Amino acid sequence: MAPSDVQFASLAEINRDIGPSYLYSRSKLAQVLTICYLVKQLGEELKAGPTFINATHPGAITTDQPRQAEEAYGILEKIGTTISRPSMNDPVKQGCRPALYAATSEEVVEQGIHGVYIVLDKKFTEPSSQALDDALAENLWKLNEKVLREKVGDLPFESI
Repeated sequence: MAPSDVQFASLAEINRDIGPSYLYSRSKLAQVLTICYLVKQLGEELKAGPTFINATHPGAITTDQPRQAEEAYGILEKIGTTISRPSMNDPVKQGCRPALYAATSEEVVEQGIHGVYIVLDKKFTEPSSQALDDALAENLWKLNEKVLREKVGDLPFESI
């Protein structure tokens, strides 16, 4: 659900206020783009194991995000949050499950699962077409490197 005009071309684009929902969606897109990019770049090296690269999503859990949306969108978002909150899960009891599964599952190891989006209840979903966009992934990777170099200096690793 990230905006269709996302290009990850500059800091100005990243710093543009696009609202909490789009910001969240763009951050999830960036997570999945990075995972897919790494999997493609590492290719055969991943088959040697024991590293597995996947993205996870905690599902609908109770976080501060709805409060941020309420601040941004006002009363309508407050009503929507109040209605949806009872159906949201606890972040500790439910939200951690996809990440724990990705990190500890024998199935992930046995099947050599890489580059998927793991959601609740051990389900894998294919990343969206936007998340599989090679040019977008390349833009994001280059922007990340640029920002890190500006903030940290020379990177202690080679570019992939």
